[in-house]
Amino acid sequence: MAERPTIARRADEQLANYLRFITEQQHAQKRTKSTDSALRRLAKHAVPVQFRGKARFLVTDALTPLARARARQLLREHATGEDFLLHIGSGGEHKEGWVNLDLAGDPVELPWNLKRGLPFPDATVDAIFSEHLLEHIPLPGVAQTLAECHRVLKPGGTMRVGVPDAGQLLESYARGGTGFIEHTRPDRPTSMLAVQELFYWYGHCTMFDEETLGWLLAAAGFTEPVKRCEPLETRLPVPAPDTERRWAETLYMETIRPT
Repeated sequence: MAERPTIARRADEQLANYLRFITEQQHAQKRTKSTDSALRRLAKHAVPVQFRGKARFLVTDALTPLARARARQLLREHATGEDFLLHIGSGGEHKEGWVNLDLAGDPVELPWNLKRGLPFPDATVDAIFSEHLLEHIPLPGVAQTLAECHRVLKPGGTMRVGVPDAGQLLESYARGGTGFIEHTRPDRPTSMLAVQELFYWYGHCTMFDEETLGWLLAAAGFTEPVKRCEPLETRLPVPAPDTERRWAETLYMETIRPT
C-alpha cells in the first residue's frame, strides 16, 4: 500500500506533462510559420482560430474565376515543355518543380478548393503527388478526389499518395506500443493516447492502412497494381518529393493510370 502514493504522484506528473504538451501543440497551430503567406500571417493575427478554416475556404472560393484562368495558363506553359507535375493539398510543403495546389494562404501556384474537383481537362497531368492530405477529408470526399486525380492524369501517369500509417500504428498498439508508436510518438503515457492523436487530432477524419488506400485507388479507376513504396522509392518521372520529417509515420503508395 505504501507504493500507491508514489505511483499516483508519477501518474499525476505524466498527466500534467501530457496536458502541457497538448497546450503547446494547440499554440503551435496559431503561430505564424516561415512558409505562411502575407494573407495567412494577417489572418492568424486578426481571425480567431475557430474561424480560420472557414475563412480560408471563403477566400479560396472567391478566387475561383482567377484560379481557373491560372490553371489554363499553367497548362499552356507545360504544353511543349517539362512534365506537368501536380502537388495537391500542398499546405506549407511547397515542392519545387511541382504545381502546388491548396487553399489560399499557403505558398501555392494555384489556390483551389478540392471540393470543386480539379480545374484541368481530362488526361492533361503527367504525375500527381499527395502527402498528408486525404486523412483530412471525409471518406466520400476522398473517393471524389481520387476519381478526379484519375480523370486528369494522362494514361501512364503516376499517382503517389502518402498518408499516416494507421495500420502500423494499430499493430504497434496491439503489441503494447513497441515499434511504430515507440519510434513515431515516444514518451506518451499510454499507447492509446498515441492512437487518439493520430485518429482525432489535426483535423483528421479518415484513416488508412495499405488495404484501404489500395481499395480506394482501385475504386477510383486505378486498375494497375497499387504498390507500397519506401520513402523516395518511386516510379515518378522525377525524384519523389517526400517530406523527410514525415517518413517514419507515412504509408506511401503508387499506382499508374492504365494506358
